[in-house]
Amino acid sequence: MTPELHPTLYELVPSVSFVIARKFKGWIDPEDIKQECYLWAIGRGQQFTDLLNEPDLKKREHNEKRIVYQMRRVAERYARKEKARKAGYKIGDEAFYDTTIIAQLI
Repeated sequence: MTPELHPTLYELVPSVSFVIARKFKGWIDPEDIKQECYLWAIGRGQQFTDLLNEPDLKKREHNEKRIVYQMRRVAERYARKEKARKAGYKIGDEAFYDTTIIAQLI
């Protein structure tokens, strides 16, 4: 039995995967990101169906934004892991600094 996804997810997944693929261009295949997003969505199929079938338009739009935000985080986490694997480093080796911290160090 193949799980059914809400039709809205078939619109959200390509847009999220495009943004992440553009960010990690040359490191990750865009189709892999799509597959990872679909896999993640399938795992939460009924929950997302309930959220996307909300009768109130504002609540449904809010739910879509929440799903996109979560999906973007999952896709970026996957892309970072793949980039680290291909580049030969560990994901824990990445460090991110705020501009104020850099200014203090200089």
